Amino acid sequence: MTWKVVYIDPWRKSDEQLAIERTYWDGLDVDLVIVDPPARTEQEILAVAHDADVVLFAGQYTPFNETVFAGLEKCLLVQRYGIGMDSVDPEAATRHNIIVSNLAVFCVHEVADQTAALIYGAARQIALCDRALHQGQWAEIRPRMKPVHRMNQQTLGLIGFGRIGKEVARRMRPAMHRIVAHDPWANAEDAAALDVELWDLPSVLQVCDYISVHVPLSPATRGLIGWDELKKMKRSALFINTSRGGVINEPDLIRVLQEDRIAGAALDVFEEEPMPADHPFRTMEQVTLTPHTSGGSVHSHIEAQHTVGQAVSNVLRGFLPPHVFNPGVTPRADLKPAPDWTPPFSID
Repeated sequence: MTWKVVYIDPWRKSDEQLAIERTYWDGLDVDLVIVDPPARTEQEILAVAHDADVVLFAGQYTPFNETVFAGLEKCLLVQRYGIGMDSVDPEAATRHNIIVSNLAVFCVHEVADQTAALIYGAARQIALCDRALHQGQWAEIRPRMKPVHRMNQQTLGLIGFGRIGKEVARRMRPAMHRIVAHDPWANAEDAAALDVELWDLPSVLQVCDYISVHVPLSPATRGLIGWDELKKMKRSALFINTSRGGVINEPDLIRVLQEDRIAGAALDVFEEEPMPADHPFRTMEQVTLTPHTSGGSVHSHIEAQHTVGQAVSNVLRGFLPPHVFNPGVTPRADLKPAPDWTPPFSID
């Protein structure tokens, strides 16, 4: 039997670049279709993938909604090369008996590393000083700097205490006086093992010197942090976001920064990406910006290829993929539980 696997918006645009995935499909007759130019709309996706057995996608905004799932005539699996599922409607997938899967442990270390770097950089105002020196300044920068505090006298607050939040805590524990977290689903034993206290959200916002956000974007978390939350923060506090731009009410964050209600921010994600050229963040000295690069590394990209290869192999051989995003689904095929498998460079 020939299985049709369609990669609708590929990062890698040749069969040779997907050699890692191919190693998992040995013994299977796989017709791999790499769509170029990418299919990014409902109509484009269905035009190329309506008869696919497996659909692969990478884009953060590639739509998988009721229309698309209804039009995937025989699809068993929709698999993302990534962790965020902002554009996927899991309930629609479940209604149409299609498994959706992501890379649940993808880039955990990378995002935690970048978060730690942004916290240190914002605390020491490194980006501000670097820009000034590149512009030929020296002493002129000091009057523009905000007070610098000793980090081992300060408190870090994590909003979200999943895989990434825990890794941030591991990295920052030696530097901080105290680390606290808000997460309604956090396990108290996991928190205690990392010397992290679990607090309610208002307390985290009011007390902490650094607020770092680590929640997925969903209908429940969109706009989670807005004016009412931001105005609770200390004027000396720094705000860090490496999760998703939509978790924050961006106009409210711009306002508190413009009014000096907080000391600054360090951001890797934005409501609109790429960020518009005239975005207010671009002119704010107290804001450190990176262009949604926190998940990238040689290791994370190799791990992604291995995990996607295994997920597709599992489903085509009669097993569930390693990570099912809609666990209540009744698949179109009778699939056994996923066998134990650990990808290269895994955190587990």
